[in-house]
Amino acid sequence: MSVSVRIAAPADGPAIYRAWAAIREHYAATDGRVVNAPVGETEFMAALRDSIARATSCTMVAERGEVLAGFISGGIEQNQPGRLPERHATIGYLYVAPEHRREGIGRQLVGALSAWAAKQDGVDHLEMTVLARDTAAAAFWRSLGFAPFIERLWAPLAGGES
Repeated sequence: MSVSVRIAAPADGPAIYRAWAAIREHYAATDGRVVNAPVGETEFMAALRDSIARATSCTMVAERGEVLAGFISGGIEQNQPGRLPERHATIGYLYVAPEHRREGIGRQLVGALSAWAAKQDGVDHLEMTVLARDTAAAAFWRSLGFAPFIERLWAPLAGGES
């Protein structure tokens, strides 16, 4: 059965919430410095509705039949002052359900978000973050043509916990 990718609707919220929670658990398990704040489904749904309504953000779902196989979220951000272009697209989250991985769904979702971003004024590239310890994710992104750009470093404050 084929996969269809479309813009998310508020009705997709509960399934996206479960997928988003799974991503957050993965991040925390990958690197103990990731500490997830508690976010309930009601709070998530309100934020998703706001995001869907903004012209500068995009959430898409991949479905196989009636089942959510994955989702991607992204948006348009201003670059730092003095850096051109003035705006770029960013990927916030990408999730593909374990039973649907290695089927090209992630690539389809990234392609769909990229096509959306290409239609935005003044946007000519995508940026995103990946945990340094998530080597599988880094390999996936590199296979799509992403390359390291800005390295974000982390250190505890003096006397703080690591």
